[in-house]
Amino acid sequence: MRMVEKSYKKFTSDYSFTDETYVIVGSGIGGLSTAVFLAKAGKKVVILEQHYTPGGFTHTFKRRNGFTWDVGVHYVGNMARDSQLRKIFNYLSDKELEWDALGDPYDVAYINGKKFEFVSGRENFRQKFHSYFPKDTIAIDDYLDLLDRSSKSNLLFFVQKVFPFVLRNTVGHIFRKLHKKWSQKTTYDILSSLTNNQELIAVLCAQCGNYGLSPKKSSFAAHAIVINHFMEGGYYPRGGANRIHETISKHLKTLGVDILINAKVNKIITAGTSVRGLVINDKEFTCKRVISNTGIHTTFLHLLDQKVLQKKHQILKSLKPSTSHLCLYIGLDKSDEYLQLPRHNIWWYAHKDTDEILNDKESLSKDQLSFAYISFPSAKDSTWGSKQQHRATIQLISNARYENFEIFENEPWLNRGEEYDQIKENFKKKGIALLKELYPQLENHIVHAEVSTPVTTRTFSNYKKGEIYGLSHTPERFNTHVLRPKTHIKGLYLTGQDITLVGLCGAMSSGILTASTIIKWDMSKQFKTIMTNY
Repeated sequence: MRMVEKSYKKFTSDYSFTDETYVIVGSGIGGLSTAVFLAKAGKKVVILEQHYTPGGFTHTFKRRNGFTWDVGVHYVGNMARDSQLRKIFNYLSDKELEWDALGDPYDVAYINGKKFEFVSGRENFRQKFHSYFPKDTIAIDDYLDLLDRSSKSNLLFFVQKVFPFVLRNTVGHIFRKLHKKWSQKTTYDILSSLTNNQELIAVLCAQCGNYGLSPKKSSFAAHAIVINHFMEGGYYPRGGANRIHETISKHLKTLGVDILINAKVNKIITAGTSVRGLVINDKEFTCKRVISNTGIHTTFLHLLDQKVLQKKHQILKSLKPSTSHLCLYIGLDKSDEYLQLPRHNIWWYAHKDTDEILNDKESLSKDQLSFAYISFPSAKDSTWGSKQQHRATIQLISNARYENFEIFENEPWLNRGEEYDQIKENFKKKGIALLKELYPQLENHIVHAEVSTPVTTRTFSNYKKGEIYGLSHTPERFNTHVLRPKTHIKGLYLTGQDITLVGLCGAMSSGILTASTIIKWDMSKQFKTIMTNY
């Protein structure tokens, strides 16, 4: 899946950092966003990326036959031209990042053969679901009301993460207590209090793959944030997901920020409870300010000396990583228009017991898929047709358990053995069978098909269990006080989706929190500029 970007500098052993340099470890959107805000405030920033191109899960990859697929960003919500989120991304990309609306429906759920459309706009959503479930209109209205109420509490919960000690233990304590009403109940707990219609619950949870946890395990607070995020529809980066990191990286270059590739951080060096340096590519370098965008588990349990951890960090060992997945990448020899492929995403479930499906330990060995998320990246991108007139792409994602792939984690990439290859081949056959069931016109037009697994994700993201969403979005996650930008180690900060929430916009929001912790009131100046000029 290699796509070389020649314009990025490689890290060399003679590189040095000043005492004032903020060294960001990891170039995912959390790190890139943090860098923009810091650089705009006049701070010296350097970003280190272990791979050959920055961007984290905003990567895309190509094959020689011209096919391109995204690996993490399949769609984003709240990107209407006048939205605050759109303005922030305009600021980060210097107005170069553009978006295509998916239109309506933007998501379609198939549950036990029945079709349900998700349309943009709260009132449109209400009317659509009233038509699907006319006996449950009160439950649907109550659900929408709870989404609003939970989201207001969520905002206060995340804001208190940047409070100084005194405020954190007074006002912040109140915010956290109010938030527990939503965060400490599962999605199923809340929905089953509104209705006993299991089909309605299944449909309302059909998009749960966006946060990677089934209804009986996920925190309702996480569910509410993600569902509200897409309430006004879905959007896709014009030109592909890679345009996100390309435009932001280009902007960072004009701000004097170095993005250095092939820079694997092996260790964060501390003296007492202060940062003193980094081990990069097995060599020590002195620096005093580090912002880790590598995930909470990697930072505290792998990069730091365990002696510097405090008792409260022990809870991290009990917090599980999020879900892992299998992905089928399909290349077609005809255009999306010719094949009549949609722009919307598909959430396909064999039946209405979402928890049984997503937590099935035997799913890998079964003859048919019971769950799939299907995306059409070429159909979503308005620029695709001008580049590939007779090509189209599809991605099909299904749930996986890392335990089934652990034995292959130390095997070399592209050469993990016959057993591993057979697992991929079996998944490929099941995925293609489902695609042809939904779209019979694909017959004889599939010219490329390959599969990635949780150990592929581990190789490219350095997430130890092949997870894609950092920490699992359980109620326990929201009780963890160490998931904030500022750590107890002087000079060490955190950014990324673990301190906020899943996804592109969750990780971007972490950049706002981390930068706010460091540059404080300068952030208010920047936000005034964003809201006024972008």
